[in-house]
Amino acid sequence: MAITKNRGRQHVSSAYVDISYADLASGVAAEAIDLPIGAQVVGGDVVVNTAFNSGTSDVMVVGDALVANRYYASASIAAAGRNALLVTGYQSLHTSNKVRVTWTGVGAVPSAGSVRLRVDYIVNKRAMFTQG
Repeated sequence: MAITKNRGRQHVSSAYVDISYADLASGVAAEAIDLPIGAQVVGGDVVVNTAFNSGTSDVMVVGDALVANRYYASASIAAAGRNALLVTGYQSLHTSNKVRVTWTGVGAVPSAGSVRLRVDYIVNKRAMFTQG
């Protein structure tokens, strides 16, 4: 039996948001990016442009309402750098998916810190053009 090929093609969409230390409260999830119904994350990253400076530690997780660290598991944001998101294959098929970030700082309240969160995704059953 032959495989029925899917000739539909789509571009990968990207959404990003710049987040400052002043936008966050320690231990509180904040909605950062809205994804459409059927979206599947296929890439992205967290880029620490300015290190958070709470004194002891600063970590961030990226996830959604169901799994707080679905896309980014408790990585330090106390130093500038880039960390790739986890690609899990998860699709939100019945409701829109709100990507959330949770920052946890230990020590003094930070006076600096900024990250850019970028999420690359495709949408289930969407075709922008056909191949072949």
